[in-house]
Amino acid sequence: MKKLLGLTLMLLFAVTTFAQELSDAQKAKNAGNEAYRNKDYVTAIDNWEKYLTSDEEGVEEDKITKGLVVKSYNYAAQALLKKKDYTKSLKYFNKYIEKAGEEAKTDGKVAYFMAYASNKLDKDAEALNYYQKAIELGYKEDISMLYMAQIYKNADDEAKMKAVLLDAMEKYPDSKYYDKMATMVTVPMLKDAAVPFSKANELAKAAGGDPATYVDKMALAIAKFKEAIPMFEKVLKIDPSNEQASTYLSACKDNIKAFNEYKASLTEK
Repeated sequence: MKKLLGLTLMLLFAVTTFAQELSDAQKAKNAGNEAYRNKDYVTAIDNWEKYLTSDEEGVEEDKITKGLVVKSYNYAAQALLKKKDYTKSLKYFNKYIEKAGEEAKTDGKVAYFMAYASNKLDKDAEALNYYQKAIELGYKEDISMLYMAQIYKNADDEAKMKAVLLDAMEKYPDSKYYDKMATMVTVPMLKDAAVPFSKANELAKAAGGDPATYVDKMALAIAKFKEAIPMFEKVLKIDPSNEQASTYLSACKDNIKAFNEYKASLTEK
């Protein structure tokens, strides 16, 4: 029993002595490993970088730790994104791209996450660039285009917003975001269609005088109603249940029909 106790004490002493003899670099490596196991990637990176920048023997050949550091920059960036620390997330994504090279540059998921973080920080140019890259790399193309359209909308650039949305709806008709895209795009489309429609009503109200004068003036209104028709039809093609477009389209057609009937009645007389 005494011999067993003595052996145990010797082993404990040896372990303690070994722990005390670990270099600062080895301690940093072990701390990095422990943090990585706990998914604390920022702490893991900090400790591993201390180890990798030391003059510890074997560091240059430690490919496993070097590989873990690269991956951890990506993991840390994603974890920070979930915590809504967008500035720090972008910092770690950029570091990941720097260290991972082509692997990171061709990762659509990374491009999308960087676009999302940039968008949240109101860095419109960067966000648009990264969303476009995510699209080119085939990652979340439909929602990336939706977010791009939202950026253009916030910048009061309706022309680009419409162009992006119409392109997205044509390419991804089965997208779960289709209805949201349709709602966004039909608002400015209705606004555009309302221009000739309003002008037509204005001209129609001003028409008067003898039949010949009335016909000439009303013809100008009819031309504007005809100009508005395909614009309302385009809205209805995207959103068949749009009541406003349907009502205005019917009004255009009713005015044209009434005018043609009036002209026909003059001929009969």
